[in-house]
Amino acid sequence: MSTPMNINSVVPNIVDRRPWRYWDQIQVPVGTAIPSTLNPFSVPIGQQDPLALIQKSKVNTNMTRGNQFAPPSCLVMRRLQFEFSPRMQLVDILALWDACYIEFKIDQKIFWEGHMGEFPAGFGITGVTTQSGVGLFQSGIPAPQFTMDYGPYAKYIAPNQNFTLQIIFPSTPPTMSATGIGLFVTAFLDGLGDTSVQ
Repeated sequence: MSTPMNINSVVPNIVDRRPWRYWDQIQVPVGTAIPSTLNPFSVPIGQQDPLALIQKSKVNTNMTRGNQFAPPSCLVMRRLQFEFSPRMQLVDILALWDACYIEFKIDQKIFWEGHMGEFPAGFGITGVTTQSGVGLFQSGIPAPQFTMDYGPYAKYIAPNQNFTLQIIFPSTPPTMSATGIGLFVTAFLDGLGDTSVQ
């Protein structure tokens, strides 16, 4: 089975297709209770993030709609990735990992699910330090080959089609350390993006 390269929402067999990535930061400051479900990609640019209490800019997300791609944009999604801020403490990353699972749905169907650690970013800061009280921790290794690539099983998300990524805490969500920055994770949808043919 080959990678689905001929999907096109504009004109059959003619498309402006390129590698593309959508991102969304999930921030829950220290002292704010983490809700039982986090919903990345639901708050677009220019809207108020109800948890981080900021108006989202392109630093935080490149979504222009919540849970949809505005026509003619669409995505052949090959990877789901999570990058933890290197400013997060290891104890908080582990508490998060131990307490949640993720579900990725297109319309109402679950296509991918599992633990956050199963979906490494393949980039970001990693390593160790000898400085007292300082450490850097990351999920996976900063190399693209260390990602979960679904290749020929990539999923197509059409313009205007609803999709959701949920981070679900079936029991009590963890409390982040008082000395840390809170929860700060960036989720990525990585694959091949289509735009209008110029």
